[in-house]
Amino acid sequence: MNRFGLRFHHFGLAVPNPCAAFRFLRALGYRRGPAVFDPLQQVNLALCAHEEMPDVEVIWPSETPSPIDRILKRGGPMVYHLCYVAESPDAAIGAMEATGLNIIAHGEPKPAVLFGGQPVSFYSISDIGLIELIQGEPPPISFYARST
Repeated sequence: MNRFGLRFHHFGLAVPNPCAAFRFLRALGYRRGPAVFDPLQQVNLALCAHEEMPDVEVIWPSETPSPIDRILKRGGPMVYHLCYVAESPDAAIGAMEATGLNIIAHGEPKPAVLFGGQPVSFYSISDIGLIELIQGEPPPISFYARST
């Protein structure tokens, strides 16, 4: 484990429509889990997994405005966050701040539909970007009922 107590989980890919992203990822050998709507984040999500490459969470807008709309308007489709698992997000943030990193929290942790209700939180790290922290180990990958 590293000094922040983080384990990499996935890249977050924002897209206006998921069809091209799913086609691309499928051609790379990824399998797609079921699409879900997260009412607390107000976005649609699907996790794509590969045997040898990092997981990719595909995120696209719902009918309700959300922060993903601003992200897409500013830069179009893009990988916009890195996600890590942290047994103690508060301890991880404290350890990062102790190294001199400037961390800004984006709201309180919220249960994530995609990760079996595990709390997730988002933080901006100056000169790094946006990270998501999943509090505790999410359900095993079989939870995602991946399909081809």
